[in-house]
Amino acid sequence: MNTQASSVVSLQAPKDVSVSQVEAELSKIWQSYGENSAARASTFNLLVYEPATIGNASRMASVDAIASQSPCRVVDLVTVDGDDQGISAQVAAYCPIQKNRSVLVCGEYITLTGAKPAFERVHSILPELLIADLPVFLWWKDSPAPNTRMFEKLVNLSDRLIVDSANFAHSESDLLKLQSMIQASTQIADLNWQRLAPWQELTAQAFDQPDRRTAVWEIDGITIDYERGNSTQALMFLGWIASRLGWNPTERNTEGGDYDIQNIVFEGRNNIKVKAELAAIPIGDPGEVVGDMIGLRLTASNQNMDACNVFCSESTGCMRMEAGGNAQNYRVHQVSPLSDQSADTLLGQQLQRWGREVLYEESLALTAKILAL
Repeated sequence: MNTQASSVVSLQAPKDVSVSQVEAELSKIWQSYGENSAARASTFNLLVYEPATIGNASRMASVDAIASQSPCRVVDLVTVDGDDQGISAQVAAYCPIQKNRSVLVCGEYITLTGAKPAFERVHSILPELLIADLPVFLWWKDSPAPNTRMFEKLVNLSDRLIVDSANFAHSESDLLKLQSMIQASTQIADLNWQRLAPWQELTAQAFDQPDRRTAVWEIDGITIDYERGNSTQALMFLGWIASRLGWNPTERNTEGGDYDIQNIVFEGRNNIKVKAELAAIPIGDPGEVVGDMIGLRLTASNQNMDACNVFCSESTGCMRMEAGGNAQNYRVHQVSPLSDQSADTLLGQQLQRWGREVLYEESLALTAKILAL
């Protein structure tokens, strides 16, 4: 790890050990430093599942993000391609750099590496590696995999599942899997949902003035542009605004074409018919996060109501959203999105939160109704 660019320091280089000796080797690390220089502390357990496609640089960025927030015990399950040669283990201690403290307050890292079949055999040892009586978070860095042994085992060990839907291989079916798990009482947090916060906040603010609050109920058209490659942000935003305004989805069809157009029809308040369009926009360089929202247009057939608004990402502009004969009637807003904000950064924020995310769950439930059409 490059400690110059990092907010954490390692007490020693990660040490290879046998799985059965993990606890003993961790104790040796603390004994070698003593209470006067480094304090052992944990506020929660974090299980991390990493598929073989994730590189070491990304893994070390995760270490930095987690350790800089709160001391905890991390059990990192790293799958690799190849034959089953058993599980190898490493132990380490990482400490946030805090200039106003003379004693480092540090967390523990246990890394288990092996092929998938090897992990199938070691499920029984995972509870022994967790600190008892502390909450357990599971960060699953892959598409959800219900009905697979490893996924189910890790979820059952955890109090909360953390995912990033920007990485889902099958946007729509994977969102439906999350909804089914929530219905089965699994607590879930989606880091990609956090990236929608600036869009949600600015949309709400556009109708916050007393003389404009009634206009929001006149909205009967919504267009969402997003980066081609992953539709989860667009679908979740549509689920959010539909759930807030009481829109009930009644029809859905796909046009396809260059923008992979989806059309959804809702029945809104006072039987108003609302038409939504989702468009996947090809982007030359989508960045680290694929599928970021890049534009939003809200329209109303009732021209007497001040309901027409355009919201655009500062990085992509408003050309497509402002096209049309009534462009001069729109209020235009520039959104400073959390574009390409890494999962590591968002994870640090998520680990400070506790309890169910009711707004997320309600929005995802409406998204699932759309996808079920």
